[in-house]
Amino acid sequence: MKKLISAIITLGLFISCNSSNHERSATGTSEHLKDEKVINVVDKTLRSFKGLYKYSKEANTFQDCNDPSKMYWVNDSSATISQAYKKATSSLSYPEETVYAEVKGYLAGKAASGYASDYENVLIVTSVDKLEQKSYKTPCYDFEFIAIGNEPFWSIDIIPAEQKIVLKNVAKEKVYIFPYQPANVGGGVHRFETKNAKNEKLVIILREEKCSDGMSDSNYNYSAEVVINRETLKGCAIKKGDLRE
Repeated sequence: MKKLISAIITLGLFISCNSSNHERSATGTSEHLKDEKVINVVDKTLRSFKGLYKYSKEANTFQDCNDPSKMYWVNDSSATISQAYKKATSSLSYPEETVYAEVKGYLAGKAASGYASDYENVLIVTSVDKLEQKSYKTPCYDFEFIAIGNEPFWSIDIIPAEQKIVLKNVAKEKVYIFPYQPANVGGGVHRFETKNAKNEKLVIILREEKCSDGMSDSNYNYSAEVVINRETLKGCAIKKGDLRE
């Protein structure tokens, strides 16, 4: 049953992949520079990197878990990691969603031009060992709370670092994105209230009390009640740094 709740949190989207399984992207990566033309590579010694990866037309970045202050531009000329990213975010994702990645590669210094030149270092990815959507277990994922529920399955990530609150409703196959607003806190209750550009209102009430998800032997320190478009969802929540019993 513990495997089941882990699947709920990650929404069933786990991918472990190797570079030999992916072909070059059909869309091309003209904005993603080739290292041999623009970067003076001094040391090609391969090492492992763990971090948060994001891919889009304007962003191809990797935040190092060992030092979250370090953000690298990713050179992915073989489309290894970008293809894995597209598969991992093929369902219930949102624009520029970061995923957890473990890769092998090397740092090639600062690029001479293009988007990559905005970053102090370029990470040349040679292979992907793991790539999966984030959960409360993800290293260096700076969330405030993650709430989950079942019947129907849903999850909420409260992410002040990204100024977002993201609700994924699995039953409706829909993702809602709201601007982050700090909670009103009092009496062991965290109450978040926000509206998005579509004028949809989200209310999240997290109570500091023991909570069981009802589908496993997992216990949580917070209960969760969520109201979205007049629908109420109930479940449990995890605060960053908390350990479940």
